[in-house]
Amino acid sequence: MDRLCIASITSLLLLFCPKALLASEVKNHYFHCTGPGYNYQIIFELDKTQNQLIQKIQEPDAYQQIEVASETQTVLSEFEITADVINYKKNNNFFSISRSEGTVLRDNQPVPIQCKESAVDIIAAKRAEIENAKTTRTEFWSPTTGYGDTGYVQLGMLATTDEICQVFKHPFFNYTSDDYRALDTVNSDFDWEGIEAASLWINRMFEKKGVQLRRFGLMENVHNAANANLASCLSQKEQTNPGFYDKLTRHFLGNLRYQGIQCHEQEYRIEQDVDDNGNLIERKIPIGSQTCIDFNYNSGNLNGWNTSTFTLMLIWKEAHPVLEKIFDKGENIMVARLEEMERIRLAEEAAEAERQQKAEAERAEWEQYWANYQSRQKTLMEQVYNFATTGYPEGLQYSHWVEIEECVLTDGNQTIDNRELNMTAFRMYGEFIGETWYIISTDMNIRLMTSTRIPIDRLQNAWGLAFQECPGRNSNF
Repeated sequence: MDRLCIASITSLLLLFCPKALLASEVKNHYFHCTGPGYNYQIIFELDKTQNQLIQKIQEPDAYQQIEVASETQTVLSEFEITADVINYKKNNNFFSISRSEGTVLRDNQPVPIQCKESAVDIIAAKRAEIENAKTTRTEFWSPTTGYGDTGYVQLGMLATTDEICQVFKHPFFNYTSDDYRALDTVNSDFDWEGIEAASLWINRMFEKKGVQLRRFGLMENVHNAANANLASCLSQKEQTNPGFYDKLTRHFLGNLRYQGIQCHEQEYRIEQDVDDNGNLIERKIPIGSQTCIDFNYNSGNLNGWNTSTFTLMLIWKEAHPVLEKIFDKGENIMVARLEEMERIRLAEEAAEAERQQKAEAERAEWEQYWANYQSRQKTLMEQVYNFATTGYPEGLQYSHWVEIEECVLTDGNQTIDNRELNMTAFRMYGEFIGETWYIISTDMNIRLMTSTRIPIDRLQNAWGLAFQECPGRNSNF
């Protein structure tokens, strides 16, 4: 109470001190007060010239808390303001607010309310903050919920055109479509160990900032600014590296490729006009290009790696270090697989070359063998068996008989000892097999045939000679 009296006397002295009058000004002290069922702002407006303290209690609107829904003012004549506390008397009660702790005492008894001092008008600052969130073209703001009473929070900064293009300078983007096929995909999106860091980081940032959106989308001003930066970068990349946009939409932004969007190109409308001489002329009028940003393609889903995840990471400046690590890991995996694929390819080429070399040697060996076979005199048994199976006593290159020992012959597939043939049962006759006519020689056990039209009496004579050379077995019938 003594302090309050001293403050009153001091204020009376200030009334009669011109220097004090010149130096005086109205100073505001702002406090945000919260507690069970309480949420309001107190403004202490100190007018040193009038030696009075005006207390304004302002309740914000329940919708977005950016307007004053109600306000009560009280002129306080007994007060004390120090660096630590604000003390005042109101309605015969003495109040004390700690400027550092925010604790509130009434008649030296604590009350269940905390009033934290703020450097600015909290409601006005909130209003200015939301206005900034809805108009900025450089900061990355997002609603916290999808409802009408949503708050807004700054997630970071929007990546500039140069910053987005810097991401594309990563070596990972220098590889070809054939190289990218070394990586696994899920629903046409890349999938390698560590790529999930993108969605995990996004969800962590959302949780940290209090963003709880069921379906992610950008605020209109943020979308327009981010899209302009991304489109500008893609246009530059396409000019310096033709085909970059096609590769990007094939492997990273498949949503744009699927929808046929060419957002890196300036679109025009054609207007007809006439010159002074009456000649028709056409003018190209620039119009808004297609958007490069489409979170609807994945229904706003940011779980796992997809076009929405990559797009968000591209336009979010603070996400770029995470992207760099993801592409570092993706490149390492791809390079390792490409090296392994190259090793396998070289091994297969070497094996194929060895196979061809072996085949060539076998072919040369076979040709030499066949040349020798053709040039030498065939034995009687070889001529008979060749005639019975090919129609030619000399045989054919891929169908001929060799007498490997006396009376024993082979064509490479079967070996026959002529002495084991049953001469009593041996027959020769013609027969259709399917639609082809065959001349068959058989003892009802071994069967030789040819589709070449040969005289059956000549074949009978040949077998007669064969059985004279190498008689077969006889039976009773």
